[in-house]
Amino acid sequence: MKRCYLFLVFLAIFGCAWAQSAEYVKEIVCRLSSDDMKGRGYSLGGDSLAARFLVSELMKHGVKPFGDSFMQYYPLDVYTIDGQCRLNLDGKELKPYDEFKLKPMRGVTSEWLEKSRWQKEVSGIWYVGVEKLGMSVPLTPFENMRKPYVVEVLDTVHSSAPKNIKSDITVTPRIGYISQNVCGYIEGETDTMVVFTAHYDHLGMMGDKVCFHGAHDNASGVATVLDIARSYASSKPRYTLVFCFFSGEEAGLLGSSYMAQHPLFDLKKVRLLVNLDLLCGGSEGFMVVNGKADNTSPFVGKMMSYNEKWHLLPEIKLRDNAANSDHWWFSNLCPAIFIYTLGGRYGDYHSPYDTCDLCGIEDSYENVLRVILAAIE
Repeated sequence: MKRCYLFLVFLAIFGCAWAQSAEYVKEIVCRLSSDDMKGRGYSLGGDSLAARFLVSELMKHGVKPFGDSFMQYYPLDVYTIDGQCRLNLDGKELKPYDEFKLKPMRGVTSEWLEKSRWQKEVSGIWYVGVEKLGMSVPLTPFENMRKPYVVEVLDTVHSSAPKNIKSDITVTPRIGYISQNVCGYIEGETDTMVVFTAHYDHLGMMGDKVCFHGAHDNASGVATVLDIARSYASSKPRYTLVFCFFSGEEAGLLGSSYMAQHPLFDLKKVRLLVNLDLLCGGSEGFMVVNGKADNTSPFVGKMMSYNEKWHLLPEIKLRDNAANSDHWWFSNLCPAIFIYTLGGRYGDYHSPYDTCDLCGIEDSYENVLRVILAAIE
């Protein structure tokens, strides 16, 4: 009975027929993190596959494009790992990602090489034995086109420099690759805007067999933004609601940078921009990046007051602003915050094991989203 009462209060506050659906959100997370989306990267057109899916969902929910298209196209320089991505050391076939990875040259120093267990250079490429494989990052940008990466090998797999190295690793430069942001809106009672954003891209593929699924990072944020659009579709909101989905985040916040420089709407009319990323958890509450700023603290204060009143989340934490997600470029142009969840269930960060079955977004979703939306009361 108490749960029902709280929900009715929530409807009265926001004046919309809010129909939160953890089931819908989980369905979208699973769809976006499936093998069919090719890791939402730039190999095999994964970004375009995901973008077309987002457009179909926005149209289904009655969201309108700015102009003639939901797509905002822009160029970026990116590298992809294509083909079989095979490595054989002294007759032993290694497993991509689990036993070897590619590391961009920008993270390689002479000191780092000296600390490695073993090193061997073949045809301009260094193969290096390491105690622990580094975190997977996009292979962009490369400072040296001729030596764009090193190959890290887990030393428990091969403990000394191999005599024979056979590799079939194809790193393809895609200069001027055309990707796209996806953006639309629901007209409100006023032209004052609240903007919800999330990056839909992820790390793509490592060859033709290893897929970086990206359920937590960031199919979860994308699904939440879509659910907000879906929930407001049947009634006119108080503010005009804008929904932006960025590509290029994993390659250096490129899509959001382009949008900030070429906005599709008047940023001076933005009351608040809420960027959502890493939302599969939430059992311990969430973090608000840039929540201490003078122009965002009133909105964060509303969330905290709402949460304190209804005891929905254990904690709301605040961090200073940082260039760690797509809110960054907008934070000097309008009030902008970045929210990610704390605790809960989710897969490994930047790994092929960030999968839908490990995403627990349904566990805390309703409470997380109710607190977030309290900011736009």
